[in-house]
Amino acid sequence: VSGAAVSIAWLAARERDTWHVLGLGGVTLLAWNPYVVYDAGFQLSFAAVLAIFVLARPLGRWLEGYPLPGMLRAGVTVSVACALVTAPILWLRFGQVPLLGVGANAAAEPAMPILLGLAFGAALAAPVLPPLAGALAWLNGWVAAYIAACARVVGAVQFAQATGTTAELVVLAVVAGAALVCHRLVVARVRGSPLARNMPNT
Repeated sequence: VSGAAVSIAWLAARERDTWHVLGLGGVTLLAWNPYVVYDAGFQLSFAAVLAIFVLARPLGRWLEGYPLPGMLRAGVTVSVACALVTAPILWLRFGQVPLLGVGANAAAEPAMPILLGLAFGAALAAPVLPPLAGALAWLNGWVAAYIAACARVVGAVQFAQATGTTAELVVLAVVAGAALVCHRLVVARVRGSPLARNMPNT
């Protein structure tokens, strides 16, 4: 749904608003099946996208001082943002929180655009060129296998998951950290507003 909305906006030479696209995807899924709101995949997917929209850019600015390549920094930024927001959902739904998810996501992140691109290509080719669609899907299977391997390798580490009291402490730390980040974002936005610039320092 989001891909179709972005494509239509591009074809019509209209501006694209990421929040409108996200909202359209959510409304469409909920209209099709309102009970999907209780699905863990729905909750985690939209929480992760919200994290990317809100936290990825500030986190990226904080990481600018570290000696990380640009692509790796982007992957770590997105992964950290998603981990912060999805940790409480994972704890509530599954009773555990991944401790090494940032590394797994950073390793898998470069493959995600390829996965989506091949998936869209196969979907577009299927009605007119089924053999091409099959070839793209076969190739995409290898990309998906790499992403799954990242999860399996990291998940096999002994302390990859936190459960019980440890998971609760991790979630509390994550919530506190997210609250601090949100507070700093609000303060920075207020200080950067024209009204704040015209106010005397106190």
